[in-house]
Amino acid sequence: MNEKQSGGRANIGTSSLILIFIILCLTIFGLLSLSSAGSDWKLAQKNAQSIKGYYEADSMAVEFTAMVEEALAGCSQASDDEEYLELVKEKLGEFYQEDTGTVGTDIEMLYGQMLHVEVEPDREEERGYRILSWNVYHSVDYEIDRSLPVWTGS
Repeated sequence: MNEKQSGGRANIGTSSLILIFIILCLTIFGLLSLSSAGSDWKLAQKNAQSIKGYYEADSMAVEFTAMVEEALAGCSQASDDEEYLELVKEKLGEFYQEDTGTVGTDIEMLYGQMLHVEVEPDREEERGYRILSWNVYHSVDYEIDRSLPVWTGS
């Protein structure tokens, strides 16, 4: 009878160890899933802020182009190109870039980004201008740390 009882105890201990191991694994995987979900939530929030910032800047850029269109419409009565350019310079002031003959602005966004909008006055166009550039760029240069803190033995 001693053999039967000792054999039964070994089986109960083995199944208990397996059960404890399974519960431990499930607990660890559950915690890892929870941690991953938290990180995904933070990334989604940051992405939402970035997209909101872009569309706010895009809205300001549309307002800017509407202002340019209105200013260029006021210049349409000019008789020749030189008079037209003088009126454009006068009405658009700091936005007009004489060296390129374009009108542009940079609108600040989040995380060191800028929305660059550049249009060219064109009397033949229906709106009075052509869009040359409407893009996002990084206004801050990032330096990548390429150093490796490796122990050299000294």
